[in-house]
Amino acid sequence: MSKGEKENKKKSGMKKKLTLGRVMMYVLLIIAAFIFAAPMLFTVLSSLKTKVEIFQEPFGLPEVIQWGNYIEAWTEANMGVYFVNSIIQSLATVILLAVVSTMAAYVLARFDFKCNKFLMLFFTLGMMVPMHTVLVPISYLISALSLKNNIPALILIYTAFSLPFSIIVVTSFMKGVNRSLEEAALIDGASYFQIYKNVMLPMTVPAISTISIFNFLSAWNNILFPLLFINDKKLKPVALGLLNFNGERGSDYGPLMAAIVITVAFPLILYLLFQEKVEGGLAAGAVKE
Repeated sequence: MSKGEKENKKKSGMKKKLTLGRVMMYVLLIIAAFIFAAPMLFTVLSSLKTKVEIFQEPFGLPEVIQWGNYIEAWTEANMGVYFVNSIIQSLATVILLAVVSTMAAYVLARFDFKCNKFLMLFFTLGMMVPMHTVLVPISYLISALSLKNNIPALILIYTAFSLPFSIIVVTSFMKGVNRSLEEAALIDGASYFQIYKNVMLPMTVPAISTISIFNFLSAWNNILFPLLFINDKKLKPVALGLLNFNGERGSDYGPLMAAIVITVAFPLILYLLFQEKVEGGLAAGAVKE
């Protein structure tokens, strides 16, 4: 057998191995996708069925689509009110975090001063503090200041816990922005605030999109702080409203599944719409110029 034939045989063997490896990878990915999608599929189908159909055919299609489950969950279970409350709280948290974190990150990324490294370490340590360890002091402060059933106080708590992560991500991204842009702006007579607003913010949009999605999901899904500090039904977020609905009418599975879909659908759609920006923001922060 000639050398050329041997090389061709080796190449064909390698191609077969690669093809077999890809097939196995795709099979595993399909199985994993089904495992993760099955609970959501069951929830969506169950939200359109009667209670009897849910138990008889868990993954079967409904004979008659029960849109009334969504109407009942939205009106009688007050999911509409809770949904609006969650949007207001989550959006306010996202906006506040975007402003504060970008300002702090600009200073940490672009100015050299004595406490720079200490502040970065301080914020890094802030990410390591579990929220359960500070429940007692926060509860004491909320009670002492009479801030129960106070939405701005709840937003400030969300902001405090998400701020370290936001600052670290945006700082990492800003360090990769070319300094020649700032130098050109300084030569043109721009102030540092104008550079921050007109140069750094537009350049940092991918990082801002990344932290905004994570912060929105964190605020939307948070149930611990509203459970402790929000007693007024008119102010409860959707996650806490779902918990109460489960306790009050846990056996009414059709409307309960509809309420779960209402709770999950909005952040899921939001994440899917901005998925590329989230991944791009995380990856771009690792590239330095």
